Amino acid sequence: MRRFLWIALAIAVAGEGGHQLFDRYGTAIGHHFFHIVLGGSAILLFVALAIHDIRRHGKPRFSWRLSDSADAR
Repeated sequence: MRRFLWIALAIAVAGEGGHQLFDRYGTAIGHHFFHIVLGGSAILLFVALAIHDIRRHGKPRFSWRLSDSADAR
């Protein structure tokens, strides 16, 4: 989990640094491209974390079941 937090922090710092850099130089295409890359890396990081969690703990399960309203009475 610490590794994930360090990677997420590094991506956030790089993202904000890049965001400020592109804003300062007024490059709109680079600015928007950077948002796409940053969002894509966040998605990939989340998917990797989810895969790791599923491999470690198994598929998610609910501990409760839905029932008809007649059964609840």
